[in-house]
Amino acid sequence: MKETLHIYTRVSSSIQEEEGTSLKTQREIGIELSNKLGMKYQVHNEGGISSSKDTLENRPVMLNLLRLMEEGMIKNLYVWNTDRLSRNQITWFSIRRTMVKNGVVLYTSNGIHNTQDYMENMILGILSEVSQYDNKVRTERSRLGKIEKVKLNYWRGGDCPFGYKLCSDGNGNKLGVNEDESKWVLFIFNEYSQEKTLKEIKLQLERNGVKTRRGNVYWSLGSLQVILRNEIYIGVDVFVDKKTNLKITNTIPQIISNKLWGIVQEKRKLKLLRKGQFNRTTNFYLFRDFMICSCGTPIGGRIKIDKSVRHYYCPLSERKFNKSVDDGKMCSMKRCMNIPTTDKILWEKVIDVLGNTIELKDWLKDKTTIGSSMKSYKMDRVIKEKELKITELIKRLNDLEKGLVKVETENVLNNYPSVEIYKSLKKDLTKRYTNTKIEIEDLRNSLQKLGNEGLWYEWLERFGKEVRDKRDISDTLKKELLQVVL
Repeated sequence: MKETLHIYTRVSSSIQEEEGTSLKTQREIGIELSNKLGMKYQVHNEGGISSSKDTLENRPVMLNLLRLMEEGMIKNLYVWNTDRLSRNQITWFSIRRTMVKNGVVLYTSNGIHNTQDYMENMILGILSEVSQYDNKVRTERSRLGKIEKVKLNYWRGGDCPFGYKLCSDGNGNKLGVNEDESKWVLFIFNEYSQEKTLKEIKLQLERNGVKTRRGNVYWSLGSLQVILRNEIYIGVDVFVDKKTNLKITNTIPQIISNKLWGIVQEKRKLKLLRKGQFNRTTNFYLFRDFMICSCGTPIGGRIKIDKSVRHYYCPLSERKFNKSVDDGKMCSMKRCMNIPTTDKILWEKVIDVLGNTIELKDWLKDKTTIGSSMKSYKMDRVIKEKELKITELIKRLNDLEKGLVKVETENVLNNYPSVEIYKSLKKDLTKRYTNTKIEIEDLRNSLQKLGNEGLWYEWLERFGKEVRDKRDISDTLKKELLQVVL
């Protein structure tokens, strides 16, 4: 009766699995070996399993092989090399111990290893250590190469964010604006800023046939949240090396304005404060979203028409009741506030402060960056000039990046008469590159500040007269005003 060669195939990523070449090669070589040995063969395909989670818990095929070894059903095992069994020392020890215990002969591309032979067993251990060392060196080399690329404003690898595309310059890929997708990024931010829910935005995207970065026709709410909190859309790309915590900030083309970004982040912040509450309200509350209890808990509201209940209160005790672990937080607020009375007092106070637009304009003139440029068209001109300056600086930054790449290339080719010339050129270009990045960052911070001030100017032009002339305005308009000024 012919013996059976059990062929174990595995790759360390789902990408390799989809491409299929690595798995196919392992399988074909294993079958060819079984024919040479005059054995039958049986393939055990683990598919794509991440090497970062190299434990037996997430490898059902290997667990089954170990069970068959213990039952004496497997005596001959083929793998491409020992790291296909495991790169984790503890996992590798468990597999190797089972093989030695049950007299399994291991076949690899390096030869035959009889686990019952002491010398062969020692060589097998050495080969495993060498394989793990090679993998660690390769990983470290890849990590350092990625860092150097990112320092020159090249994309770190993998899928680029929705709204962008990869543009190759011969040395690597940089992020450029995807004209079709960027329109939808702007749509997502605009809709969210206008109080549309994520579910409503999701439905609009799907109805218009907009596909996600990975080509899915259905959007998840989590994907939309990632887009709304990603600074990359205001031109800031931050890379953090997990091993050293090295942080690299790059400048890329901006899709949305700093002003719109600020509005969206404020709305996200308000919603996140109430993320844990139960029974999302359907009632209208004028001041609830702007009040926080002295204990740090966002104020809650309760309206029950049939019981004549209308009050604001601290919901800390309700939240503590629904928590499995007591966080020790206490609140001294024992009484509730009547909603109509509270709204009336607070609204009159807001009107007293904001109703005098002349005084407010004088304050803005003294305290804001725009100064006496009170007209909206003047502010728009200032913003446009700053945005044009940023565009010019980004072009300069790209030229400096190309210069740094050229300097490094010339140095590798030994085209400089001395090392000092190379170091001097690199130092000068690096200094100019850093200063340009700082200048861009300062301009963007200035734009964000102008955006916040701009909200006040828009309020003065749109609502100032209405608030000054009459106090009896709709609750909806009142809340819109509060969202601007508070």
